[in-house]
Amino acid sequence: MLRQDNQKAELYGHSRYVMSVNFSPDGTTLASGSWDNSIRLWDVKTGQQKAKLDGHEDLVFSVNFSPDGTTLASGSRDISIRLWDVKTGQQKAKLDGHSSTVLSVNFSPDGTTLASGSGDNSIRLWDVKTGQQKAKLDGHSHYVRSVNFSPDGTTLASGSWDKSIRLWDVKTGQQKAELYGHSRYVMSVNFSPDGTTLASGIADNSIRLWDVKTGQQKAKLEGHSDSVCSVNFSPDSTTLASGSNDNSICLWDVKTSKEMLQSDEGYQDLLAKFRIPLQNSSLLPNANPYCTILRICQNPLFQASGTQILQGQFISHQGIDLKSLYKSKGSCFLEDLMQK
Repeated sequence: MLRQDNQKAELYGHSRYVMSVNFSPDGTTLASGSWDNSIRLWDVKTGQQKAKLDGHEDLVFSVNFSPDGTTLASGSRDISIRLWDVKTGQQKAKLDGHSSTVLSVNFSPDGTTLASGSGDNSIRLWDVKTGQQKAKLDGHSHYVRSVNFSPDGTTLASGSWDKSIRLWDVKTGQQKAELYGHSRYVMSVNFSPDGTTLASGIADNSIRLWDVKTGQQKAKLEGHSDSVCSVNFSPDSTTLASGSNDNSICLWDVKTSKEMLQSDEGYQDLLAKFRIPLQNSSLLPNANPYCTILRICQNPLFQASGTQILQGQFISHQGIDLKSLYKSKGSCFLEDLMQK
């Protein structure tokens, strides 16, 4: 697992949860979409914010660059998809058609088609040039959380909260296969660059690897202690990275289906494939490894009496800062006293 000492820099700017990040094809720009309704573009070399894209009226769930890097697509809880000119930061188009939150957007390899998955249980295919809807793919019975094109652009994979993955023929819009075997929500799907394997991140804390040709499950990867929200292959298809709600990133050897450890030979070389190539990180605020984060939910996670917390975040599951509520109830924060 990748931990605090592997972090090269931290990018500050968003005021709420960051739901999606995506690199431009040339690796120079990072886009981020957030619950603060905004999209930010970051200079990867310096870590500085290049632009802030405003226009969405609600949470931004997904961002994705076009293959040529000139256009950024975003999906939001305001039920819209927006296309942005990366160079100018101006909105190029607004795509309407979904009746619920747009949870995932993904460009086809040739950049002519955009796929979107939504809380209305549907998938839409859009003509990027005209902004018109080309097709509506129905079949899922719950939220479509993730959509991803195969490297050759002929197949679209979709992962849903109905616990299934579906493979679609992009040309005809017909369903080609349905992959079952998940016990909980499918959070993320991603093809390997060679197109032979599909990875799925699951809310049961596991990852599944699927043979694209046969539709059979090849492996189940276990190691995370919470939902796996994102999966992504290395360019040579030999390594898989997974991000989880347990606050960790794991690297997996696709051939052996085993988690890679820092003691493994070649670990650092593989890690470099996933690292953000940030430089001059000394210009950025340093992350504080001692900052306490309390996860607050309806179920009691722990109890403590007389605990002193010098500095921390008090955020609800909805991303709401609860400090003001605590202060109104008489709570005292040591960091406030130190500032005084």
